[in-house]
Amino acid sequence: MQRLYHKRDADSPLAEVPVPDLGHLVSEPGYFWLDLLGEDPDDIIALGKIVGIDRASLAEAIDVSLLPRTEEHERFVYVVLNGLTPSADNRLKTTEIDLFVGKTFLVTIHRDSLPAVEWLQSPENAASTTNLDSPAQLTAFIAQLGTRRYLPLTQALDDRIEVLEEMAMASDPRTLSEVHALRRDVGLIRRTLAPQRDVFNELAESIHPAIDPVAARAFDRVFDHHLKLVDSLDNARALLSSVLETHRGAVADQTNEIIRVLTVFSAILLPMSVVAGMWGMNFIEVPLADETWGFWALVGLMLVMGLGLWLYFGRRRFVGGPRLKDLPRSVGLGLIQIGSFPIKVVSTGARQVGKIVTDVAMGDSGDGGDGQPRRPD
Repeated sequence: MQRLYHKRDADSPLAEVPVPDLGHLVSEPGYFWLDLLGEDPDDIIALGKIVGIDRASLAEAIDVSLLPRTEEHERFVYVVLNGLTPSADNRLKTTEIDLFVGKTFLVTIHRDSLPAVEWLQSPENAASTTNLDSPAQLTAFIAQLGTRRYLPLTQALDDRIEVLEEMAMASDPRTLSEVHALRRDVGLIRRTLAPQRDVFNELAESIHPAIDPVAARAFDRVFDHHLKLVDSLDNARALLSSVLETHRGAVADQTNEIIRVLTVFSAILLPMSVVAGMWGMNFIEVPLADETWGFWALVGLMLVMGLGLWLYFGRRRFVGGPRLKDLPRSVGLGLIQIGSFPIKVVSTGARQVGKIVTDVAMGDSGDGGDGQPRRPD
């Protein structure tokens, strides 16, 4: 698709004109914008020749595998940028746009549609181009529109990370797939924004005749936005790594808890199995076998053994919760810990804290550290 726009003077907006008028616009006052979307390479070279762009630069623009960069020529500045568009699988993908910025013309070449370009080409937004007095200012405005597209993405990313933190604390199995998908998108956006940040910095400091001072200040603002976006993405990558570690730790705690409970019950049932096995052997003379109360005696013995082992494991903090006298000591450890981890973990920590406090109190209560009372001064 070929679209041509012309801005005649400082008080008029960009107005669309027929593409065959391109040859006449080269000598007309004001400047023009030629937008080529998905065009044939031969058509691009033919139109570029009319504008005055060399064939080598146009050949580079036809190649869609270039990284963001800027290159100054005598009549124009060649700029390569990347934008974001949704893909068929509802993920993000990058699309390249090549810009030739001259003193009286702007030529944009891209294979996919770009929201910033479509917004400018909409008739109801034509008034916003009235104050754009040069092709460089129009280029900076397109860059600003593209930057605004990233702001909702970063905000949605922060909100999604908060949800993932809750999922990680709950050991939700969906956390891994969500984290990896977000890390892919964050890496894709950062690979797009980081080199473009340097491109806008170069444009802001350029002394090329096609870059006027107003456009340079606009490019500097775009550079600041990209700088903040890249920092935000770096923080998001660090938070995603933290969420991943939190999920792994929560899964490990859950697994350890399951193994601990199974181990305790196995240890309790083991002596009962030994007793049942011994009295189930096929011998003629078995103690208590002829007694009417022998069976109930063995059942009582196994119950006592099981209850004794349960109390032993409970005192060792292998099972069960904290005692009532230990609960006040857990205050101050954090609501997240108390709500998300087993109570016995908190009670163990509280017991250690209470022991340290008791030792400190004994050290300051009049003894000399060796169990002997101190002499009064």
